[in-house]
Amino acid sequence: MGAKALFIDALYCSRLAVQSLGLVTQTVVKRRRAKSTFKKTLITRGVPPEIAKEIAEEYPDPVTMIFSLIKNNIPSLD
Repeated sequence: MGAKALFIDALYCSRLAVQSLGLVTQTVVKRRRAKSTFKKTLITRGVPPEIAKEIAEEYPDPVTMIFSLIKNNIPSLD
């Protein structure tokens, strides 16, 4: 592999890493907003606020789920 190809690969990997961080951040913000909307909807529909908060806490977190899948499926180097 030539130096030029290695440099291009490094640029693409860097770009992918930056895009991934942006997507993770965006997902966290959108999840927080959706969770809040979900909780407000429950309260509007007559669910007591304490119970609505408890139910909203169970709102799925895709970022944590993805990281746990990656962590559990990558063999350790030990």
